[in-house]
Amino acid sequence: MKRTKSILAILACLILGVGIKAAEFTLYQGAKIDENATQEAMEAAKAANMTYIKSAIYTTQDSFQKVTSFYKAIAREYMMPRASGTSGSPKKYGTYDLYEAYFIFDNAQNLASSRLWIKVQRPYIGENVRDITAIVVTEKK
Repeated sequence: MKRTKSILAILACLILGVGIKAAEFTLYQGAKIDENATQEAMEAAKAANMTYIKSAIYTTQDSFQKVTSFYKAIAREYMMPRASGTSGSPKKYGTYDLYEAYFIFDNAQNLASSRLWIKVQRPYIGENVRDITAIVVTEKK
């Protein structure tokens, strides 16, 4: 009897724990890591004493719409003020039309409380502006 209760308690914990687990990040097919940009992002986080933040930056030639459609199917879009989102108008960045959308992979209400979120952006703005789509992954350890 005691053994049965113990097994049921363990099963209940496992079942309940599944709902708490954050979703896993899935990389958009064909996107490649930008090693230099990722290293710069990690160094900037370290300089700001944000060592609990892990970032990675991936890029693809595919359109902003194609990439955001992929992520909209597996994560919840978070509407950031003044960002285009998946259906809005781009904002101006100099002479460029900047498209950006944010996606949360866990059950968090916003980016600040999320442990795993991404920003999809086109064009990619780093040391220079490149006409590619960037996927910026932010994960809190």
